[in-house]
Amino acid sequence: MNRVALLFFSLKSNKYEEEWVKNSIHKKLPLTTFKKSLLDFMKKIFFIILLLPIGIWAQKDKRIEPRNEDYITTDIVSPVFIHFNSDYSTPRWRLGYVKNLNEKTKVGIDIGYGNAHTSLIGTGNSYSLWEIRPEYYHILNLNRKTLKYVSFEMFYINQKEEFFNQSFFSDENVYQSFDKADYNRQKFGIIPKFGMFVHLSERLGMNFYSGIGLRYRINTYSDFINLRESYFDEEHFPPYYRREGNKLGVEFTFGMKLFYRVKS
Repeated sequence: MNRVALLFFSLKSNKYEEEWVKNSIHKKLPLTTFKKSLLDFMKKIFFIILLLPIGIWAQKDKRIEPRNEDYITTDIVSPVFIHFNSDYSTPRWRLGYVKNLNEKTKVGIDIGYGNAHTSLIGTGNSYSLWEIRPEYYHILNLNRKTLKYVSFEMFYINQKEEFFNQSFFSDENVYQSFDKADYNRQKFGIIPKFGMFVHLSERLGMNFYSGIGLRYRINTYSDFINLRESYFDEEHFPPYYRREGNKLGVEFTFGMKLFYRVKS
């Protein structure tokens, strides 16, 4: 798994060897068509690759007495998060706590925050985001060192940013351009998930998860400078942030968290 992780992050590090694109929404770098296609492919299969060593590990798992344990967690993927089919990044630092209620039930909550000053990767100068994610866990296999679970996660995300010299589709589906505008994205939803708590030592471990659910997104633009209608629409499939309005859709998630076991 270490080799896969090194390959995944090396693809991202190569982007920073080129010159920054001037006046872009983010400080991102142009990729060749080959690199962009390869990066998209890696992102789509990354969660599948992650589950391979977990399955092998689970087969070697031994029976143990049930443990009433709480976890302090931190998400490893969220600080370098980049959206599928886009170089648009929304990184955030996410911390959480998982409380044990009984042998089969846990509840947890994650709180995330990120801005341009705390980000490890390129963002806009005014980028900021916060989120909250409560979650209910049902343990499937008691008396095992590696705990498999199904869960239901609810989430709310609020992002704000200033965009410069950009274009977008208004709520009336009119293509418009502006010199400056304030952008706000709100997103909330629910995701059924499957995951595993894999213990690496007496106190440390990894939580691997994936899931699919529903989300509702609200995009708004305001405080325009020199807003004008644009007659040249060069975007047949614009990134989600270029389209104002509300939209119901499917939400995918996968990732991994490092956890610290508080008690047993």
